[in-house]
Amino acid sequence: MKQSVPASARKLLDSRWLKVGIGVKRWLVLMLLGLMFSALGLAFGLRELYTTVELPAIFYYLTLQFWPRTIRMIILCLAGIMATGIAFRHLNRVLLSAALPRNTAPIDLAETLIGRSRTRHGPKVVAIGGGHGLSTLLSGLKQYTDNITAIVAVADDGGSSGRIRQEFGILPPGDIRRCLAALAEAEPLMTRLFEHRFQAGSLEGHTFGNLFITALAEVTGSFGEGVREANRVLAVRGQIVPATLDDVVLWAELENGEHISGESRIAKSGQRIKRVYLQPQTALAVRTAIKAIEEADLIIVGPGSLYTSLLSSLMISEVNQAIREATQAVRVYVCNVATEPGETDHFGVRDHLQALVEHVGPDVFDVALANSDDRQNHRFAPEWQGRTTIVPLDQTKDLPIRVRTANVINPANPLRHDPVRLARELMRVLEKERQMGRL
Repeated sequence: MKQSVPASARKLLDSRWLKVGIGVKRWLVLMLLGLMFSALGLAFGLRELYTTVELPAIFYYLTLQFWPRTIRMIILCLAGIMATGIAFRHLNRVLLSAALPRNTAPIDLAETLIGRSRTRHGPKVVAIGGGHGLSTLLSGLKQYTDNITAIVAVADDGGSSGRIRQEFGILPPGDIRRCLAALAEAEPLMTRLFEHRFQAGSLEGHTFGNLFITALAEVTGSFGEGVREANRVLAVRGQIVPATLDDVVLWAELENGEHISGESRIAKSGQRIKRVYLQPQTALAVRTAIKAIEEADLIIVGPGSLYTSLLSSLMISEVNQAIREATQAVRVYVCNVATEPGETDHFGVRDHLQALVEHVGPDVFDVALANSDDRQNHRFAPEWQGRTTIVPLDQTKDLPIRVRTANVINPANPLRHDPVRLARELMRVLEKERQMGRL
């Protein structure tokens, strides 16, 4: 009758533990060598004791000497493997129970280590933008790599961020808060708490995350240091940095010649935007952001509000120059899947790319990724119906940016990209560019 291997032994012998790069095999081998040497030493001692001391007859039976040595070896090896498997399993359980919060669902340790090994050795990715678009992108990217640097726009002056900016004199924390929540490894309840928005009282409209970052900025003495500490406290996969620490204001020149300031006012102007620019124009980029761009394998700009999130970061001359010179990286622009009222009304893919070329030049991007599912029958939430449409594909062959298309829309919310589809397609773009030798 065939004997089944105990569950504990199967867990130990699971072939997934042998995968390259998870950092387990070397220590398992060392542990087994240590046990083997200890067992050999004990065996030598017992042999010496057996030959020099007359032992009671019971030891003849305890040491199974009535069986051939080959059978005794097999029995002892199997018993050792089972004991090691049981011990290894229960040791994992004890250590994990101390490290994980109570009531946490059981995890597959081997699968977790394999996944973390894959993301730990993933490509170096820089994502630039702000708003919901950047946080959506980050939530998908973290499935492929831990080496993420999110460079976040800081020109927002509306809502909770705008109020905090005026009252406390610090940069707006809203977009940074969303990115922290997207990349955080903290307990899910902490992430929900970070996104909680107060509904009444003097804190009405504020999110806990915005107040948390504000408090950290005051405690640490600077906004930049506060963001760094937030990265650490929330165990962020990668790092999140503001595009600049200067108090910048976004300006727009409209088609009627009027100039207006403030990100929140630009989209409400009712006029087509001709160009945007930052004041002061001498705003300096954060050194960490520039270093990340210089070392990146993949640089992604978007998705996000074209003028108020993306271009507000690209207008920082040091950021623009660093991307232009990062020819060892694949530089991708991710076009929005839906138009944005007051900002990109009636825009197609070509209009988005033309605006980018006019503002930052023709040599900043290698590839643009656009949504291929441009059917106009997607159902928007009632408050968006009639105000937005799916961005249509149109003629782009004469532009200096190559366009790649894929179905990256979120069917449940056509205003947004699907984070999984988007991240998967960006990894394909990176792999294809590498294969074609464009890096």
